[in-house]
Amino acid sequence: MSKLYEAMFIVDSAKAKEDYAKMKAECLGCLTRHGAEIVKAVKWDDRRLTYEMKKIRRGTFILVHFNSDPANIGKMERQCQLNENVLRVLILVDEDGIEVASSREEAKPETAESAAE
Repeated sequence: MSKLYEAMFIVDSAKAKEDYAKMKAECLGCLTRHGAEIVKAVKWDDRRLTYEMKKIRRGTFILVHFNSDPANIGKMERQCQLNENVLRVLILVDEDGIEVASSREEAKPETAESAAE
C-alpha cells in the first residue's frame, strides 16, 4: 500500500548554485532507488542556517512529494544520510496532500482591494 510523503532536503547552497540539477537529481535518486514515485519536486528556498552543518552556513531547501511503500522509508532516510551532499533530510507522511499555494503567497498581507472583495 502506497502513501503520500513529503521530504525536505537541505543541501549546500554553494554546490546548488554551481549545479542545481545535479543536487536535485541526487536527492531524488535517494528516494527512487528504493521504489519511490516522485509526484513533485521544487526548490523551496535558499537561507542562512541557524547553526553550521558540516562547516556550512547556507543551505538550499528542496521540497519533494512522493508516493512510497511505508516499509521503504527507513532505507530512504539511511541512503540520504549517507549522501555527502545532503546536509539534512526529514521525511514525513503528507496528511494534507500537496498544497497548491506556496507558503509565501499565504503569508502576504491583505490589501484594501482584496479585503473589499
